[in-house]
Amino acid sequence: HGAGGARSVTALRTWALRHAMGRLRITDDIVRHLSTFQRLGETLEVQLPGELLPVGARTVFRAVRTRAAAQLGVDWVWPHWLERQLDPRSPAFTPRGHLPLLANVTNRNWTMVGNLGSSREAIVDPRGLLTPWFDGWSLDWWVGAADGWHFPSRAASVDQRLVEGRPVVETTMPVPGGEAVERLYAIRAEEELVVVEVANRSSAPLTVALAVRPYNPEGLAVVERIGVAGNTVTVDGRPALLLPGRPEGLAGSTFEQGDVVETVVAGRTGNALPSLRCEVGLAQAAFVFPLGEGGVLRAAVPLMSSARTRRRGLTRRRVERAVRLSAPLPTSDTVAGGWRNALGRGLRLELPPGSLADAVEANRAFLLLFHDGDDVTPGPYTYHRFWFRDAAYLLAAMGRYGFHDEVTQVLRDYPRRQHHDGFFFSQRQEWDANGAALWAIAEHWRLTRDADLVRELAPAVARGVQWIEKKRHSKRRRKDPALDGLMPASISAEHLGPFDYYYWDNFWSLRGLLDGAELLRVAGDEEAAAQALQWAKAFREDLDTSVALAAERLDLDTPVIPAGPRRRVDPALIGSLVACSPLGLLPPDDPAIHATAEAVRRRFCFGPAFFQGISHTGYGTYLTLQLAFVELAAGDRRALERLQWMVEAATPTFTWPEAIHPRLGGGCMGDGHHGWAAADFLSLVRSLLVREVEGGLVLCSMLPQEWHGKPLGVRDAPTHSGLLSFTVDGEEGRRVLSWQLEPHPDVGPVRISAPGLDLTWSSSEPSGRVVLPQVAEGGGSPARPAPLES
Repeated sequence: HGAGGARSVTALRTWALRHAMGRLRITDDIVRHLSTFQRLGETLEVQLPGELLPVGARTVFRAVRTRAAAQLGVDWVWPHWLERQLDPRSPAFTPRGHLPLLANVTNRNWTMVGNLGSSREAIVDPRGLLTPWFDGWSLDWWVGAADGWHFPSRAASVDQRLVEGRPVVETTMPVPGGEAVERLYAIRAEEELVVVEVANRSSAPLTVALAVRPYNPEGLAVVERIGVAGNTVTVDGRPALLLPGRPEGLAGSTFEQGDVVETVVAGRTGNALPSLRCEVGLAQAAFVFPLGEGGVLRAAVPLMSSARTRRRGLTRRRVERAVRLSAPLPTSDTVAGGWRNALGRGLRLELPPGSLADAVEANRAFLLLFHDGDDVTPGPYTYHRFWFRDAAYLLAAMGRYGFHDEVTQVLRDYPRRQHHDGFFFSQRQEWDANGAALWAIAEHWRLTRDADLVRELAPAVARGVQWIEKKRHSKRRRKDPALDGLMPASISAEHLGPFDYYYWDNFWSLRGLLDGAELLRVAGDEEAAAQALQWAKAFREDLDTSVALAAERLDLDTPVIPAGPRRRVDPALIGSLVACSPLGLLPPDDPAIHATAEAVRRRFCFGPAFFQGISHTGYGTYLTLQLAFVELAAGDRRALERLQWMVEAATPTFTWPEAIHPRLGGGCMGDGHHGWAAADFLSLVRSLLVREVEGGLVLCSMLPQEWHGKPLGVRDAPTHSGLLSFTVDGEEGRRVLSWQLEPHPDVGPVRISAPGLDLTWSSSEPSGRVVLPQVAEGGGSPARPAPLES
């Protein structure tokens, strides 16, 4: 369409909107808010992605319902995040005013537990609240002691940690004479279960109530029925909680009857659970057990929620298949030990003791839990679905840490996700997807030299390359030289902003053409590889022209790369740094990259953290690390400050949300256990110790000051050059570097340097041992400009 046609379509839509709203008595001044909304970005070429509609609808309807119930249930025990947002004494108190919504925007933090290779994970909030099913009910644990009942969501002090750094979440609550300890972990029995282990580590007997609650870390859930069949508790007809035996007391309630906690606290529990049916969807129940001094209670929760029937009525009334515990449940210590065996492969880092080393070890395990068989997902809960963009970062981290089997399993499924026209589809209008898919395949090839997989995927690669070239020449609504040859407007990454033209999509797509050419050459299709390189050359010329025109339009002293051709210098320009890292299209000393990084630091960083005012409205976790990757490549030690911030911003279980509340430090956006953030953290630590540069490998690019004089070790690190191991030990005030490289068969001499140990040393030997002088400041990268001034 031409510009005139676009205006006609917009006018027609506006007229139709006003006509429809008028019938609902929504006046014209209100309609104007809606009719001008999409003009904040580009006019939508097609409808919004249908994949987002269920997500948005669930979020809004749940938030409306949560607000209504919370203001009526003032005496309820709510989850920790809601207790704080409702409490005017809490720093997390959130006024609601006229807004009809109430959602978790202050403490979106949780930790996943699950089994290797499974597509199902449960999440645990900072107070030990277990949510086993998506958007479903949760299991809380209340402890009765001599001084009364203790509720973790309300307790002044609760500690949480991982047992041995594995996905076994321990939550400790003080009680008179000691503490009560809950541990949550996943096992495989006849089916997948989460074990709830509660131990009495006090000097007096306790009482424990396992409470089925109609909420989760996102908001209210819908629980209409709760029943008991033997030792199996059912929620809406689905097996939900497997009790270790008959409880000492049972209690249930509906929203109209009030919170079941009142019955528990008053000691009025009975011997049977009354028939529970709550049309408001807020049924609750509690199951009370005595727990003597030193005693341990174990129950289990199925990770799989069986499907509902199509019967009419509120919910299924009977359990089709009762789940039973056929054997004693394994202890938490046993499960933690099993994880130790599972992680004895791939890249292992030997780092000085401390939070950074602990975070690396914990996230190696979490990285495997993000792998869900043929899928890899950027979160266990809010983002528990597949996107090619997030998968690229996750698969890259998995490959760098040696989890090649998991990467191969996911990549083998890529052709199934591809449309006939070559589009790698995870969501409509995500034009970065093909570039991300091709880069992920190529990165796996570079790390493993798995030529068989490349040949298997070659037809999909060829179609993906052709799609990029065709898509960037598709028709546009406007004539603008800055748009010539670019990918269409999109909504690829939400941190970029509304529907618009983004350089992010184009950098990823250009990388896709270059990597597609490499993959096609490996597969033996030299003609297709040459064609892909020609397309990439022309694409790069168009992209360079567009960036130059955008810089001219901005009329700045230094030419930054904005988020898009018509965007100003806003927080989304951090997305343009992908051209440097991870894509390697521009070097870190390129004037535009240098200027863009400086603009990000000067305008949008608060201390070490990057504040994303678009969508996330918080300190970005993986976005802060995006800047750190570029700084690391430039030899700028501020990368270490951002890494340190990331470690300090982690939860006690070493997880991160997508964005962090600037004042409270809790999660305010996205999945509370974010896979992209975890993957980038692991990749950055690996890059500090070993990273690829043209013609070789850089070891110990820069080291934290506290590491100096302490031994370091890297074992079995997959690199583009081959499998690398090295150690750094102290010897009479000097450092001894020993290395061993098993090069890929097609790799020539590899230049190895270690600027964090000695700026002048390098070697092309595949193995060796060298004594280097101690370096007080930890060095920087060689052949780079001097570190930028603070």
